[in-house]
Amino acid sequence: MNSLLQVLKSRFGTPTWDADRITDEWFRAHFHYAADVVRQWLGEPLDLTQAKVLNFGCGDGITDLALVLRHGATSIHGVDIRQEYAKLPRIAKEQLGLRRVPAALSFETIVPSAPLAGRMQVDGMFSWSTFEHVQRDQLLPILSDLHACLRPGGKFFLQIEPLYYSPYGSHLRRYNEQPWHHLLETEDALWRGIEAHQGPIAAEETDFGFADFGVEGYKKFVFNEYLALNRLTADELVEITQQAGFQLLREERRQVDTPIPEALQGRYPEAQLRTNEIFLLLGA
Repeated sequence: MNSLLQVLKSRFGTPTWDADRITDEWFRAHFHYAADVVRQWLGEPLDLTQAKVLNFGCGDGITDLALVLRHGATSIHGVDIRQEYAKLPRIAKEQLGLRRVPAALSFETIVPSAPLAGRMQVDGMFSWSTFEHVQRDQLLPILSDLHACLRPGGKFFLQIEPLYYSPYGSHLRRYNEQPWHHLLETEDALWRGIEAHQGPIAAEETDFGFADFGVEGYKKFVFNEYLALNRLTADELVEITQQAGFQLLREERRQVDTPIPEALQGRYPEAQLRTNEIFLLLGA
């Protein structure tokens, strides 16, 4: 029994952690809500205790950590073009009292658009609010590459929220609470509003990268992220995933009932303006 315990500890890290310690709202949302959604969509068709899983666009790795600690995942490899995941050991210690990150997790920084196929094969994969940030001309090549990484019978859960044409699809809500502000104002006006913003940002909108930039630097960072959004719609996403070779197994689109401003009525399809989030379960 003692030898088995040592094997488990060496593979998964110390099991001692306490979610009651969580004080950061960003951490809480990704450790609980995001992980639970991934578990529901990906963990039902796959056995996470046996599956080898890839997280494309892993960010800070909080959701990956929760899938291991809370849902029994035994092999998750996260890839991203940034190294936010390097903060995970510190964050996990602060928020959970976790002494070290489980060995079931691994992370890698990748070059944008660099192929993964040929050097990894996985049973499942997921992506959380990542594909709205991928350049349009790279969407099909990247999705085709991911399809090639997935073993026959494998599953891919893909989520985006908020979609660009939804009320807060700019990803700038932390600075502007007006619905559809990005469709109603010029880029110059949006930036002036962000630049003039004073006061704290909502806790659930403040990720762990905020401290790296400082208040003014973070404003520039998120505005540049807005400018780079690919403006992908739900219909376009479904079409591109199928072009890449995936089978659509399950789909859910979530809409808002926010009144649409008169200035936008007729300019865009109503469903496009109201569709805030999309969930797709795709098969190889």
